[in-house]
Amino acid sequence: MTETTTTVRQKRSTGRAWLAGVLVTLGVLLAPTAVVAHWATVEITNTQQFVNTLGPLAKDPAVQALIVDEVTGLINDQVDISTVTDSLLTGLGDALNLPKAAKDALGLVSGPIASGVTALIHNVVADVVASDAFQAAWTKTLTLTQTQVVALLNGSPNSMLTLDNDGTISLPLKPLIQDVKVALVDQGVSFASAIPEIDTSVVIAKIPELALARVIYQIGVGVGLWLPWVVLGLLAAGVFVANRRPRALLGMSIAMGIVLGILAIGFGTGGIVVAASIEPAFAAAAAVVYAALVTYVLHIVAALITLAVILGFTGWAFGESIAAGKLRATINKNMDAIRGALGQTNLPFTTASPVMHRYRVLARVVILALMALGIIGSNPLNVGAVLGFTILGVIVLGAYEILQRSVVEAPVVEAPVVEAPVVTATVARKPAMRKPVAEKPAGAKPAGIKPAGIKPAVKKPAARKPAAPKPTAE
Repeated sequence: MTETTTTVRQKRSTGRAWLAGVLVTLGVLLAPTAVVAHWATVEITNTQQFVNTLGPLAKDPAVQALIVDEVTGLINDQVDISTVTDSLLTGLGDALNLPKAAKDALGLVSGPIASGVTALIHNVVADVVASDAFQAAWTKTLTLTQTQVVALLNGSPNSMLTLDNDGTISLPLKPLIQDVKVALVDQGVSFASAIPEIDTSVVIAKIPELALARVIYQIGVGVGLWLPWVVLGLLAAGVFVANRRPRALLGMSIAMGIVLGILAIGFGTGGIVVAASIEPAFAAAAAVVYAALVTYVLHIVAALITLAVILGFTGWAFGESIAAGKLRATINKNMDAIRGALGQTNLPFTTASPVMHRYRVLARVVILALMALGIIGSNPLNVGAVLGFTILGVIVLGAYEILQRSVVEAPVVEAPVVEAPVVTATVARKPAMRKPVAEKPAGAKPAGIKPAGIKPAVKKPAARKPAAPKPTAE
């Protein structure tokens, strides 16, 4: 019977070990997909996050320089500044009936005037791009066209932005050119009104990884909200069903740290690959755009790596190693010292301590659950949030462990010792009480009473006579 029970227990232990291994492995393998899917979902579907990511690009010098050069070049291509300047000077000379020498002189200054007009256009475009109005228009455009960005990643033909299969992002310049046209006319450049409507786009960046991001978005955006919870459930279930939970927690943390570290290295080096694989004219702006897009996901990955380190240390601390045992003994010793320092008379929650001890397991679960929810609910999730909620949870949990006690003894209060005054009193001597003499029958001499004047006779020892020798028989 005993052998059968032992065999059944061994089979159950082996089954739990295999189940825990499968659950943890699935969770670790799905973790990168969950992170990327969550990143794509939040970046695109969350308007505020989308604006916070791409809004600051309007003030970035590399992006501004790219836009200014592209807009100025488009205007020069549409309006031949040299030809227009020559026509204006020729018409001016004919209108004033200037002599041929004067007309030739005007022709000599045609080139510098054209260069000056080109520089003026460039400066005006730069001022428009650097103005607060452009920043406001950029932010407003991002907010209003968020649905267009979603359409971009979905590959919709109605999208205002375009994303090619090679990762090229294009931005329409028609609204910006209209603003530049109005500004030039207001500054006295009358021929700017001849600038036609230009319905074209400027290439902001060419990032091959964005094409992959679109594929990932299309596949994973539908599960981006619940896939992280599935991964969390798999990992938690794997640790829970394990035979040795501390060891399973430590192994899971190490695996997660390795996988997330590889993911972080991939995102971190992606900017170098992007800058090296595209045209030099777009390299600076592309690097800025890429950095803005991956900043959010890098914060998440760094926070998850930090959390994995904390969980791994927790699993080691509750393990069976000698060092872990010494650490726990030191912590318990310090907690006992704190309890002793508080003292029985100053111990807070004296009456509640036994109740806290009774529900200590539930309290630990609640504290850890609130700490986990605080970390998960942080937006954005970063290393500071993980460390902050972890430290707060450890402090609350430590305080609870110090205050909870199975039995709280009543404080022993010693009464003050009051010395009585020494009073010298005269002690009255009492007369000696004679014991009554028991009556004896007549004729009997009282024992121990001798008649007066009669000395007791002293008996002398009888002198021993020497024994006469007996005759010896012949």
